[in-house]
Amino acid sequence: MWKWTDADNIQAIILDMDSLCQDYLEYPFTSILKDVKVFKVKDFWNNDVEKTQDTIEYFDISSLLQEILSIAKCESYSLIAISSNALFLKEMMQNHIGTILAGELTKEFLKSTPDFTYTALDTLDQILLKERKGYGAEVFATYSKSRKKMSLLKSETIVQLENGQQEPLTLYFGGRYYSQGHQYLLDDPLSVLVKEFKDNYVEVIDLFFDLAINFINKKEKIDILTAIPLKPIEIKNKRFDRFASLHLKRCTNNQLELQSILKCNKDFSQKGNNLFNRKEIVKGAFEVTENIAGKSILLMDDVYSSGSTFLEVAKTLYAAGAKNVSGVLLAVNQLTESTSMSYHSLLCSCCGKPMTLKINHKNKQMFFGCTEYQKHLYVDTSISMQHGLRMLLDNNKLEITEIIDLEDEY
Repeated sequence: MWKWTDADNIQAIILDMDSLCQDYLEYPFTSILKDVKVFKVKDFWNNDVEKTQDTIEYFDISSLLQEILSIAKCESYSLIAISSNALFLKEMMQNHIGTILAGELTKEFLKSTPDFTYTALDTLDQILLKERKGYGAEVFATYSKSRKKMSLLKSETIVQLENGQQEPLTLYFGGRYYSQGHQYLLDDPLSVLVKEFKDNYVEVIDLFFDLAINFINKKEKIDILTAIPLKPIEIKNKRFDRFASLHLKRCTNNQLELQSILKCNKDFSQKGNNLFNRKEIVKGAFEVTENIAGKSILLMDDVYSSGSTFLEVAKTLYAAGAKNVSGVLLAVNQLTESTSMSYHSLLCSCCGKPMTLKINHKNKQMFFGCTEYQKHLYVDTSISMQHGLRMLLDNNKLEITEIIDLEDEY
């Protein structure tokens, strides 16, 4: 779903001529959004695409955005970009521009996932008219139990077994996770709930997994539903078993209950390790405790980072005779950085301190509050999540800068 876009006020659309087919370039956007301005752009150095009268050529994305915002006379949160090139959209995201990928997102760009992917031409109107809200877990986190039209982010990869055999692995994600280590987006509803789910039951995560699993089960018949198991030290310390806490009522009604068929044999930590070390550390860490020969298995987890742990478990399942393995995860970790922009938090109206997205553990609702919000006895300084997210759009918009040509002095 949109992160830096006001869906109620889209005023300009960028079309990437270097990647889009003619059908997208000729799409009647003004029949959906009456007053929207459409800008067809191409890389100056790309001679394979012919420049037309209404084409804007660009040398770099930053200058292009400055030019378009000046012409369109709109804010950056009213501007979106459509492309079949994930790298082009990555640069747009770095400048807080809304993004739609016309096509499939490959595994190497999962860490820079656009706002919408797998967008066919006949679904563009659903996005622009707000009928399709976005990735399922993001929608649940933002709109709670409210039923909205949503989708799953999908990626195909392979699992390399010890004997050299390769097996398919389809991954389904509920959305994107933004860590605090990256200053791109610090107040993201799903990211807040992912951290909450580490230690507590979260109802909307339960609802998301329940719907997602049933959706996947209709596409590819699932025999066994299981999850990444706890490590020995976590069991010893009686850590909260988040997946065991899920009710999954629809799944249960469809005779698809969570089963414990995996065991983790050693403790390990992936933090601070490079990709090679992550793969080495997790080797042989898991074993299958039940007969799964010829079974189709759906594996659950929360966040997909390097994928080393998840791929090792999938490899273990295939080695034990599984017919097919797929995965459903809350989110995929994002590494998008805004190199030219800093994140601007909301500030408390009473004490001036930064406000962050928090959870009210009584009513389970999220809100914005500063570290001292409970001490502000005579004034309610908290801000509702929806209102706060709208305020963040203005706080973090791309500013239009005036470029003044100066003569060199010698």
